[in-house]
Amino acid sequence: MQSFFTSLYSALISIFQSQRPADYGLYKTDLFGLVGWSTLGVSLLLVVAFYYVFNSALRTGLFRMPHWALTLALAAGMGAFMANSLSKNHGAEASSYLGYFMVVNLLVASLWFLLLSVLLKRWSTYARTTPFVGPF
Repeated sequence: MQSFFTSLYSALISIFQSQRPADYGLYKTDLFGLVGWSTLGVSLLLVVAFYYVFNSALRTGLFRMPHWALTLALAAGMGAFMANSLSKNHGAEASSYLGYFMVVNLLVASLWFLLLSVLLKRWSTYARTTPFVGPF
């Protein structure tokens, strides 16, 4: 999976910036995998919380589209925050590459949340049709 995250982040960041920073080796060996797994984990936790804690176990009625969109925005914001904080904690320098990494991880967190929502929503009691109705 390390190579998957390295390929994913390298390809998406290269859309915005083709020049790699001096500390690209740190991103390639440590940060892409760490941030990728962390983002996937946080997105999974938020999907489980939305569909199974809030809308099955607690019966809060937070199953409407705006509630889902707010949870998606939370996942995206957490993705950008994790990319920034984990990178700085591991010694990455503040640069435009880090900024683009944060933007890309925001998008990746959103995509993970959407994909996991489609895969896991069908067993929810109240939010089975959120974010959309269909065969998914």
